[in-house]
Amino acid sequence: MSIPLDRLYHFIDQTAREIYGEPVLIYRFWPHGSKNINHLTKIANFDKVTNITIPSIWCHDQEPLHYQLYKDCSLRYQWWILVYMQAWTGTFPPINLNYEYNAFIKNILLHSEKRSDQVDKYVQDGQLIPVYYWNHAMIARDWYRAAEHVSITKLSQTKKFLVYMRAWTGTREYRIKFAELLKKNNLIEHCLTSFSPVDVDNNTHYLDHVFANEQWRPESSLEDCFDKNTAPSHASADFVNTDYAGTDIEIVLETLFDDSRLHLTEKILRPIACAQPFILAATHGSLQYLRDYGFQTFHGIWDESYDLIEDPAQRLQAISELMTQINDWSPDTRHQKLSQAQIIADHNRAWFFSQEFSALVLDELCKNLQRGFEEMCQAGLNYKFIEHFNKLPLDTDESIKNWYVNWGMPENDFKIFFDQLANRIRLLEQKICSQAKKRV
Repeated sequence: MSIPLDRLYHFIDQTAREIYGEPVLIYRFWPHGSKNINHLTKIANFDKVTNITIPSIWCHDQEPLHYQLYKDCSLRYQWWILVYMQAWTGTFPPINLNYEYNAFIKNILLHSEKRSDQVDKYVQDGQLIPVYYWNHAMIARDWYRAAEHVSITKLSQTKKFLVYMRAWTGTREYRIKFAELLKKNNLIEHCLTSFSPVDVDNNTHYLDHVFANEQWRPESSLEDCFDKNTAPSHASADFVNTDYAGTDIEIVLETLFDDSRLHLTEKILRPIACAQPFILAATHGSLQYLRDYGFQTFHGIWDESYDLIEDPAQRLQAISELMTQINDWSPDTRHQKLSQAQIIADHNRAWFFSQEFSALVLDELCKNLQRGFEEMCQAGLNYKFIEHFNKLPLDTDESIKNWYVNWGMPENDFKIFFDQLANRIRLLEQKICSQAKKRV
């Protein structure tokens, strides 16, 4: 299944151009889902003068930020280029995701998380301006658009819970302990679920997994307890009618759980699009995050205090205990409670597909981008970067000169490049002055 996520980035490109008034450079990971810094590339390219005199927007908006992973972005450079940059310009290479300098002191980092220490690290570096928007809301409205026109009728006999547990490495390793809690509390037979002892992404057995958090290591065997999970990596981009018709409540196992950040993905928006009641296993406070975007949750029907528990192990235990309580409902209580929950689920589905929700998410993106561009202009131009071109001797070392030619300078006349650059800088200075006057 091919997921054309570049449609989103072309849309962001168009939106940013309208706000800024000129072209921008959009960097996104291609192929999508990659974490390789060399896969963070432009969706479009311009001539070299334009490339270095328009804002860059670095999109790390699908996955949680991982500052340490990109701490040494100098891996993108050959050693002699690093030596040249420091000796000739007096500067080190750009920091982290921002691996290419341009004429601005600061550029924009587009991300999708709140309450984030990772965002704070990029702020401290002083090269990128974090701009938040709910990336997955835009993605999910596209991926699940067919659900708006599908009527899902519950079967006469249903399982209590729907639980998707595809991958369990990285930030998802808490799912191994959750699988053990299902076994311990005799909940597996009441769930439509599956679990693979060998992770589907990296071919590692859970007994050989190196846990970042040892409290997620299971104390009992999970072999032969579950049907084997064979779902592909793009499974969360689709929905299965029969799964929702045959279950009452989805237990949503989000990407982040053992963390302080708020980062909700398409996983929680799938049951919403399918009008399914849910219990959310995510970082603490995530239900309030949903309410802030206009969704309703189920605190009047079952106990949602689990979402307020900061300790992840206690929160996971509370979710398991809630499932046990729901599983013990009498038939009459079950019917009454699920009827009440369905009213909320139907409201959430209608709100998710409404133009009002779409406008809310888009307006947030536009306002945050506007503030980002204003901060970028307020920070001003990177004259140290600009001036090093004027120092470039025409008889420079041949290897360095060839690098500049490959980089985009005219091979026989560097003066053309310098003149074009000087003209563009004058226009940028006028634009920044105009922005400053507007703020006054």
